[in-house]
This record gives sequence, structure tokens and C-alpha cells, in this order.
Amino acid sequence: MRKIIFLALIVAGFNCFSQAVDSDKKAVLEKVNKFFEALEKQDTVLYKSLVFTNGQIWAMRHQADSVKQTMRTFSDDFKRFNPQAVIQEKPWSYDVKVHNDVAIVWAPYTLSISGKFSHCGIDIFTLIKIKEDWKIINATYTVEPDGCEAIKKEYHLN
Repeated sequence: MRKIIFLALIVAGFNCFSQAVDSDKKAVLEKVNKFFEALEKQDTVLYKSLVFTNGQIWAMRHQADSVKQTMRTFSDDFKRFNPQAVIQEKPWSYDVKVHNDVAIVWAPYTLSISGKFSHCGIDIFTLIKIKEDWKIINATYTVEPDGCEAIKKEYHLN
């Protein structure tokens, strides 16, 4: 009888842990989707509420035989917002990993500016939870103007 009770307590504990992780995953994904919304609307108030202003944004672009890497901070982005340009970043899928107060989101995406295709790539967001609120502390992305089909194939998105 004690073995059955012990087993039931273990199963109940796993279920509670699983529900907490699922809740965190939903909250993390909500922050990332709001990030895309802030970009599209060029909404600096929403954008600032989602990120650490000193957090970094890294871009990786393959050019000929080299890789161009650029880095800026989220506060640099506030200055670059242009209400005339509509940035539509559309993730194809998400892979969300959460461990305690740290999370990452891996998302293949396509990006258009004012309705014109720009490129595809992979977004990687790093988030941390402080006082029950998730904040984006880092974003890294690839810029692949000719990489859409390869990304779709790699992630089985066709």
C-alpha cells in the first residue's frame, strides 16, 4: 500500500511540475509574439516593456566566403524605429525550452518590410524571469535572403 501511495505522490509531483513548465512556456511565447507585434507596429512602449534595454541583438549574414556579424543593443533599436516601414516578421514554428528562470525560443521566420520580402532566417531569443515576469535579454538571428527553402526543408516546414 505504501508503494502505491508513494508512486501516486511521484506522479502528482511530475504533473504539477509539468503544468508549471507549460505555463512558463506559454508566457515566454507570449513575450516573443508581443516582440513581433511591437516591431510591426513600431511601438516603442510595448518594445521597451518586453526587453532589457542593455540586452544585445546579434545578426549573422553570410556573404560570399565570409560571415558578417553585427551587434547592437535593444536601446539602439528604439532609435531605429521608423513608422513608415512596416516590419512583418512571421515565425513558421517555435521550439521553446524553459529551465527555472531561463528560457530560449528558436524560431525559423520570414521577414517582409512594407509588404516586400526581405529574407528568411532563424531567430533565437534568450529570456529570464524576474519577479514572475519574463524579459528578453538577447536576440540572435540569421539573415538568409536565399535560404527559405533550405530552412523549410531542415525543419520539415513544407
